Amino acid sequence: MIQKLFKAAFVCPHFIFMIVGGLSVVALTAALISQYVFDMYPCYLCLWQRVPYAVVIMLSVMGVIATKQVGIKYGAFNILLCGVAFLINSGIAFFHVGVEQRWWSSGCSVPDLSGMNPEEIMAAIQSAPAVSCQDIPFELFGISMAGYNVLLCFGLGIYCMVAAKTALDYKKSNH
Repeated sequence: MIQKLFKAAFVCPHFIFMIVGGLSVVALTAALISQYVFDMYPCYLCLWQRVPYAVVIMLSVMGVIATKQVGIKYGAFNILLCGVAFLINSGIAFFHVGVEQRWWSSGCSVPDLSGMNPEEIMAAIQSAPAVSCQDIPFELFGISMAGYNVLLCFGLGIYCMVAAKTALDYKKSNH
């Protein structure tokens, strides 16, 4: 049973899409819960890290629907695109970790309100909390959420690359 699941995780596009799409849904849900339930407001880099997860969810849904109709090559291509999205997300998250650790700076900071009149300042303050990308709202074992995102997305990116190749190779060897 476990051997069949492991094999499916590398050769069955539908199962691969369920894994990466499902993990992307979990990651986005966790981000939204941390924001809306625990008041851990995202900075600009945090928001950018959510985009590749949404892309992977869309690619996964399209992949599940279209792979049966179009074929394994389409599924493998979508899996490959998911891997690229995860690696891009890993890069954004790594940059964010560098900002948090002050290895480098970014343009991500609390907005400058100095040129605004009092009404504009009040509207800006009330519209959304301004969070600096250097702030670390949560750490576990000394690793920030961005740090965990680096690890998760890099691992999923590599997994998608290997799974896309393995699915294609498996299809070729069985036909």
